[in-house]
Amino acid sequence: MTLKILSLNLWEGGILWDNIVKLLKREDPDIMCLQEAFNAKPSAPLQFQTVSRMRELLPLHYHTYAPELYEIRPEGEGDTGNLLISKYPIAHSETIFLHGEYQKITRPDTIEFSHYPKNMQCALIHLPNNRELHIHNVHGIWGLDGSDSPERLRMSRIITTHVGDKQNIIVAGDFNLKPDTQTISAIEQKLTNVFKGAMSSSFNMKHKTNPGYATAVVDMVFASPDVAIVDKKILEDDVSDHKGLLLTVDTS
Repeated sequence: MTLKILSLNLWEGGILWDNIVKLLKREDPDIMCLQEAFNAKPSAPLQFQTVSRMRELLPLHYHTYAPELYEIRPEGEGDTGNLLISKYPIAHSETIFLHGEYQKITRPDTIEFSHYPKNMQCALIHLPNNRELHIHNVHGIWGLDGSDSPERLRMSRIITTHVGDKQNIIVAGDFNLKPDTQTISAIEQKLTNVFKGAMSSSFNMKHKTNPGYATAVVDMVFASPDVAIVDKKILEDDVSDHKGLLLTVDTS
């Protein structure tokens, strides 16, 4: 059987929600690794209700959420983190922090988020053909430079240690750093960087004013060597300030 796996940074809970819905209906992915997913009370603005809106949109899917922090903003407040959605049962899930720990944070006035906690959401998915798939949904340590740092190198050690020698592995998400770093190279020693060299930027420049984003690739998908890759697409849909990455794999 083949599976379609989508990785997408939703952009602050899903600012372009209607466009996201159109994309999901068109591509109908089997598994979704989503970053910047918000979870707040029903009284909060819709932007802060990613989890409940996704459950309403996809009621027959399995959902697991991994909050990174509770964020307080002038327009609302609630959890923000990683959301993994699957058509097939999620047998087990866990959250591994790559940087910091869950806490309550008031959004800074300046664009400086390097102190924000980040995590990796890990899930074991049972497929109908009696196969298992290990999915890791990553939101990496933020920083405009996109270069190696002690914290980011530690992040790669956490990821590679957790991957270990498992089979049928996908690691996907917004890594928040450049691909030509020791951090990413360490992950590539274990896994295949599926979209390596395929794009000059993983950002949607319609929503970026800093020209540096036009040459920045931070969204990536890695797969273990035993995963058969059938197709890969860089989605140009206007759904976020990031581009979506869509991977088709054969699990037969």
